Amino acid sequence: MRFSFRLVDYTSRLLHERYSRGDNLTELKPHLLEALEYRQWQKDYADALPANEQKNRIDWEELHEDDLRRTIIWLTFAYCLGMGEDYYLKTFELIANQGQDALLDNLAIAMGDSERQAATIPLFKKRFGKLYSVIEGTPEQRPELVKAYLDAWYKAEGSPDYHLMDTDAYIGYWCWGSALVVKLYNIDDSSFIDHPYYPKDLVHFKG
Repeated sequence: MRFSFRLVDYTSRLLHERYSRGDNLTELKPHLLEALEYRQWQKDYADALPANEQKNRIDWEELHEDDLRRTIIWLTFAYCLGMGEDYYLKTFELIANQGQDALLDNLAIAMGDSERQAATIPLFKKRFGKLYSVIEGTPEQRPELVKAYLDAWYKAEGSPDYHLMDTDAYIGYWCWGSALVVKLYNIDDSSFIDHPYYPKDLVHFKG
């Protein structure tokens, strides 16, 4: 169960790194199929735990802040690369946690999970509050709200220093949530398309 969780996490990081390298975006779609398979494995292994160990699955399935970050990466690539509604619905079924977080619930509803009951409050306001504000905004307000989210994103992420690490790969600073809401809510991105954290090639992918 834990190993399957790590495979899902690894796949999210692989998508991030391959985008940063400039790989053909069509070639990333198989990773999304793998992520869904690995997440199904996680559930299957959790279901197979004996009754006295079922409690051990809770921490691996409930929604934590970093889990939501990984989920947003997964959803962004899935939606921008056009994996289709059946894929999205299966993803949300496996992620579960319905009614826990207003951001996740509203994204799910917008992606086709129309029966989902949405929470009214986002759980992680410091990190994702400005992203949720985009969803709450009117269509006219949304471009400015996305720009505000992009401007605040680096600090909200904890000011990471990937560019200072002594590694052979620079993975970039990509605000995946901005791409997801722009594509999902058909937001005009002309006012921030060249923002350094905005993954515009993913948003404008034509597959």
